[in-house]
Amino acid sequence: MKYSRKKITKAGKKIITSKSIEERNIALELINDWRANHLHPLNVMKNGLIRVLIKHKIKPILISQRLKRLTSIEYKLDLNESMGLGGMQDIGGYRAVVKDTKDLFKLKGILERNTTNHKLNKTVDYVDRPKKSGYRSIHFIYTYNSKLDKYENLLLELQIRTKLQHNWATAVETAGILTKTSLKSSQGPDEWLDFFKIVSSLFAIKEELPVLEEHKERSMENLMVECFNLTNELKVIDILKALRISARQIEIEKFNGDYYLININVKEKFVNIQTFKKRDYGIASEEYLKLEKDIKENENAVVLVSASSIKSLKKAYPSYFLDTSEFISALERINENCERLKLVK
Repeated sequence: MKYSRKKITKAGKKIITSKSIEERNIALELINDWRANHLHPLNVMKNGLIRVLIKHKIKPILISQRLKRLTSIEYKLDLNESMGLGGMQDIGGYRAVVKDTKDLFKLKGILERNTTNHKLNKTVDYVDRPKKSGYRSIHFIYTYNSKLDKYENLLLELQIRTKLQHNWATAVETAGILTKTSLKSSQGPDEWLDFFKIVSSLFAIKEELPVLEEHKERSMENLMVECFNLTNELKVIDILKALRISARQIEIEKFNGDYYLININVKEKFVNIQTFKKRDYGIASEEYLKLEKDIKENENAVVLVSASSIKSLKKAYPSYFLDTSEFISALERINENCERLKLVK
């Protein structure tokens, strides 16, 4: 590694604790350079995953990759005081979303048996044992092996999940922007946390997976009724629909590039996108840091991602575009079934 884990951890502490603007900026420059080093390994690992999927005839809904946002890094360090930035496992992350649990478990088995040049450190199964928030996904933590010092021993995280689990996670991130809290970390208004837990268990029933521990004694009908009530009390569908940014508005513009720097203005509901070629990822990384220094929490979000097209980008990270169309459709079906079965008046 170009920077030792100890040096990165020290820089991470600086951005959290230092009152000196100069000290903080020096630490940010170092962290940004280290973060940018994850781009090439991510491309390599993602391409390897694509080859595995093709070989075993698993057709993904989407494949994507991203570098962790600075705001997310700072939040995670704030939340976990004992965590060192040098050991953070998801600075570079890539994801595969598959059609259903059949493909999900098939892919999990293949990845656990698959031998590569890169070490699989551990697998964390949040599908079999979901988080308290209701989050479900399977995570693989890899150590990257390279002859080049700046890439050697970097940690990368792969997430695999079903389409339904992805829709749930998207809606949680979007609602987190609305409530100005981290619902995915079980922080925020109780009624919103309860709502997403219930939806998680209903989605689990549909996929024949275990419901959350707190819902084991409750019937599906009971959960449906509570989902119906909370959906209407919180005006979930109306709020999510109002926040959506038109997919057509984004996709009709011509975007050609290998990296996309996306600046989302949540308050004004518009997205600004800059594109960069592979050879310019250093410039993209510098611009990323510049924008991150100026964003206002809960009003703006900025992220540097790679995707084959703006369409696949939007599908990969719909929460950045406040697009929860499929989640809304699922809620509407639950509401319709409640009324059809006369579970609610």
